[in-house]
Amino acid sequence: MPASDKKYLQNAYEYFHRLNVTFYLLIAGPLVGFCYAYLQQEAAGGLQPTVYLSWVHLALMIGAALVILLGYRNYQRALQTIDTDWSFQEKLAFFYHKSRELHLYFMLSNALAALGLYLTGEHLFAGVYAIVLVVFSLFRPTPRRIVRDLKLTKAEKEKLVGGQDYGESNPEES
Repeated sequence: MPASDKKYLQNAYEYFHRLNVTFYLLIAGPLVGFCYAYLQQEAAGGLQPTVYLSWVHLALMIGAALVILLGYRNYQRALQTIDTDWSFQEKLAFFYHKSRELHLYFMLSNALAALGLYLTGEHLFAGVYAIVLVVFSLFRPTPRRIVRDLKLTKAEKEKLVGGQDYGESNPEES
C-alpha cells in the first residue's frame, strides 16, 4: 500500500492525532502496572526507603537505562538513513514508525521501573519511573521535533503545520 493511501498521512490533524494517541497509549501501558504496584505498597504500609542495592535493583535500573540508550541509538541511526529524495509523506511515515519504535523502548524501560516497584516496594523505583517519564516528555512528537529530526525544508514545514491537505495528487483539496 503506498504511503499516500494511509489516512493518517492526509492532513496535519490526522497525522498529529495518530502520533499523539500512540504516544499516550505507550505511556499508559506501564502506568497501569505502576499504579497497581503503588497501590499494593500503600495498602501494605507505604513505600520503603532503599537500604541496600541488591542484584534485582541493579539489574532493573541498569536494564531500564540500557533500554533507553538502545532505543535512542537506534532512533539516531535511523534518522541518518533519511534520503532527501523522499517525498513529504514518506518522511512523515518514516518519522511515525521510528518515533513509535523509540517510544516502545521507553515503554519497556518504564515497565522495568514498575516491575521494580512491585518487587521491592521502594522509593527508588518510583524515582526511576519518574525519570523515564521525563525522557518520554523530551521525545514527545511535536512539530518542532519532526522538522528538526527529518530536516524538513521551509515549504515542508509550512505544509506540516498548515491546514492544507498532505496529498500530493490533490493540491486543490483543503
